[in-house]
Amino acid sequence: MAGQRFVLRYRGDGSKPDADVERVRALADTVIIDSSSRMLLVEASPDPLSELVESLTDWVMAPEQTLAVPDTRQQVERPPE
Repeated sequence: MAGQRFVLRYRGDGSKPDADVERVRALADTVIIDSSSRMLLVEASPDPLSELVESLTDWVMAPEQTLAVPDTRQQVERPPE
């Protein structure tokens, strides 16, 4: 497993086609990690997945992006005297 994660988004009308999802699932060394009505989070090798997405109508692919959650807890500026 390559270990790279990608977000696949269906931009057509309605929810994503089941046939397209099955084509992604059938791709070698590919795991669908999460799914919503219009998106898939996929772990796969980039080249074969990119070729497949180019052949699917109304789908776009982007690498997964993660953001650090800021620490919003109050901090003591200096110890009490």
